[in-house]
Amino acid sequence: MNKILSINYSLYAGVVLTVLLIFLATFGPALAPHTLTETLRTRYVNGTIIAPPLEPFHSKDYPLGTDRWGYDLLSMILYGIRYTLIISTVVTIFKMTAGTIIGLYVGTWKKSPQWLEAFENAWSYVPLFIILYFFLMPITFDEKVESFILISYFIIIASIISIPSIISSVRKKSKEISKSIFIEAAQTLGANRHRVVWKHIFPQLKETLLVMFILEIVHVIAIMGQLALMKIFIGGTIFRPDSQIYLSITKEIAGLVGSARENIYSNSTYILYIPLITLLMITLSFNLLANGLKNRIQSAYQRTPWIKTGFEPTLVSKRKVYHGKLRFLPSGEKLALIILILAFVGAGTYVILNKG
Repeated sequence: MNKILSINYSLYAGVVLTVLLIFLATFGPALAPHTLTETLRTRYVNGTIIAPPLEPFHSKDYPLGTDRWGYDLLSMILYGIRYTLIISTVVTIFKMTAGTIIGLYVGTWKKSPQWLEAFENAWSYVPLFIILYFFLMPITFDEKVESFILISYFIIIASIISIPSIISSVRKKSKEISKSIFIEAAQTLGANRHRVVWKHIFPQLKETLLVMFILEIVHVIAIMGQLALMKIFIGGTIFRPDSQIYLSITKEIAGLVGSARENIYSNSTYILYIPLITLLMITLSFNLLANGLKNRIQSAYQRTPWIKTGFEPTLVSKRKVYHGKLRFLPSGEKLALIILILAFVGAGTYVILNKG
């Protein structure tokens, strides 16, 4: 057996990076060297002028440098990464919950109406960020509206307009499963519709739904990035008409990228590249985690090819060998998932206790 193909590197790397992101989202503000209101003041040090924008690694107090106004980039990232992860996760929870429930029941219909399939095909071509743009444009520049209200507004609208795509995906998968022989057997034995959905169809989809959940987080972050390019920042946008400056109130990572977009034409391109690299690392972490879970699921089902998972096999499945007391110890992949779950629970508990 090829040992390289039997090790799920994507899962391990995804779990490590995701746990790191959760840690930064939880303790980022406490680790930030400066507050969001502190700025670098111009001063002379050993005959050298220290003034914003300060390039990275030129000062231990500002390791990633500052923007044009002297605000610390590292501090803004540590404060903003929490908003990026929480907002994208909450939107995904809402739309996945509603879309999964509706899709499971619609998929058990004996015949899907043509108007439903036509609507699904048409909706798949609609760019969702344009809908969000027109909803958020009238209020995102109003500084009188609190950031919490603007974030809640985005979560509600983004969840609603994303539900149809989730319904479509779950409906197609559940419809395929509902044609299986074991579903017909369960119905023949008297199982009602609710039991068929939750006791027979849903268990067959739980692995696929987990992967879909992680990928939908990336999709929400991508929408936030598209809005940021249009100067719509989640949580509110500060606009200075005299100098045509757009600033993100919450400092979420996509907002930092959007507000620093003009720096690509200046000598301070790092102001754009640092938050952009951070945003790419966030999406890479979740993509690695999703890919690792796909590999884990497919390798587990290679011994049972009659069970369709929709994933192409990329790993070689290996037989479990138990040695005495070691049988109760979790495998490496299970241990990685346990660490990820504990990180999510610990981060949520910390945030709730701090708000309380």
